[in-house]
Amino acid sequence: MQTRYYRLALLLVIASAVANSANGLIVRSMDAAGGWQIVFYRSCFLAGALCIVFVVQSGGRVRPALRELRPWALLGSLAVATVNTCFILSMTYTTVANTMFVLSGAPLFAALLGWIVLGETVERGVWAAMGMALAGIVVMVWDGLGAGTLLGNSLALLAAFSFGSFVVVLRKGRGVNMLPVVILGTALGALNAAFMSGFALSIPFHDATLLFLWGAVLSGAVHVIFTWSSRHVPGAELTLLILIEFILSPMWVWLVIDEQPSPATLIGGALVIASVASRAILSFRKETRSADSGAPVERTRHCA
Repeated sequence: MQTRYYRLALLLVIASAVANSANGLIVRSMDAAGGWQIVFYRSCFLAGALCIVFVVQSGGRVRPALRELRPWALLGSLAVATVNTCFILSMTYTTVANTMFVLSGAPLFAALLGWIVLGETVERGVWAAMGMALAGIVVMVWDGLGAGTLLGNSLALLAAFSFGSFVVVLRKGRGVNMLPVVILGTALGALNAAFMSGFALSIPFHDATLLFLWGAVLSGAVHVIFTWSSRHVPGAELTLLILIEFILSPMWVWLVIDEQPSPATLIGGALVIASVASRAILSFRKETRSADSGAPVERTRHCA
């Protein structure tokens, strides 16, 4: 069932997905910052922005919101730290196309882990989509063996798996504000990056400015938009719209700095994107049938 804010939410999701597709171009635009430095500053700026959002969201009543958290929710923080770290590092070891196409399979990892951990039902169509996505990922990883980008592809795969793990934590924590978990995970990622860089964190002003715009402004705004929009747009439609980011991100670096993905990457990426899209379409049809029958429609909460 469409809410009164449905069209506005739809437009905001599309706009945020297009804006967020600049992430690969931002990484490639660094003058001197290395992978760990990028992780550190982007995480710090994002954590700061989300802290402001949390204080506003809780009306200044921070302690009661923190007391709602459960120990298992802290596992979500580790997942967030892993996603933020591996996502960025992956782009320093392989093409943006490889990273984004592998990462786009995260919803299918979430479905698989939901089945294993939460006992959620996985329909036959979703199993087929998982098989197609796996085939696409294998094609890209196999291609990376010869191109010397196996590490980058593996990091992207770990990021996708970690994001799926975080989604499972979100589902288990329905009704609890999980934003503190995201903030803690982002802070953990920053601390780990500082340690791994040997605390060599000096970067040019140009790089620091780009990372501030990426972490505090762009990523912070996208979080707010998705948190609000997820209440008005069905989860399947959100999944389809998010794919805009994964398709456009490799295109920008291809057009602007001529970073061309290999034919195997394009084939494998097409398989993963198609599998995620097909799953979203199946879910959309199911949600439509539920809405027509008067049954409650499940919403997806996005907090990354």
